[in-house]
Amino acid sequence: MLLRRPSTPPRSPDRAPTGRDLTYPSDLTGASAMVADLDTPTDLDRSALADRLQRDGFHRVTHSEVIGHGTADRDRALDNLFSGRAHRLAGAPLHRDGPPLSAQSPLAVGDLVTVTPGRGLLTPLDSPCLVLTAGPAQMVYGTLPGHVECGEECFSVTLDEDGTVTATVSAFSRPGRLVTRLGGALGRRIQARMAAAYVRGMGAA
Repeated sequence: MLLRRPSTPPRSPDRAPTGRDLTYPSDLTGASAMVADLDTPTDLDRSALADRLQRDGFHRVTHSEVIGHGTADRDRALDNLFSGRAHRLAGAPLHRDGPPLSAQSPLAVGDLVTVTPGRGLLTPLDSPCLVLTAGPAQMVYGTLPGHVECGEECFSVTLDEDGTVTATVSAFSRPGRLVTRLGGALGRRIQARMAAAYVRGMGAA
């Protein structure tokens, strides 16, 4: 039987967020890393996850592209991801609650970050996330209260045996605020475009 996280009181401003503050069921933590495989599930666990996400009203999005060849291109893509450059190039900068993101101060597990699409124009869409995984070739963050969505997103870079470098963004989500509930299909199209933009950001020179 799948257990849902009990409701928790709003966190106080002086308490760092934890996994208990995520706005989606705790037993789905980390599931975004498997979303890319759910269109052609290869085992019962993935089939069950696909059914669960659909039953609970979560929309899935995946975008994957070949972005280069060899270790240098892989390392550059990972630098773009963990330094926050990929998000900046996608038009949705990450603002960390702490030292600014950079190659010298990259994302780390436990970081509180706010995704800020169109900063200054779309400030009401600023959305807080908790970084759940950061490395070696993957970053996952989950939504916190105030995010426009409830769900999780995974960013990954792979280097195949033939040297092909592929960047993938996969996510599951359902509306978290009125603006996304009203957005409907438009919101899902925007999510798909943003996933593609993040992939391009990871592959940027």
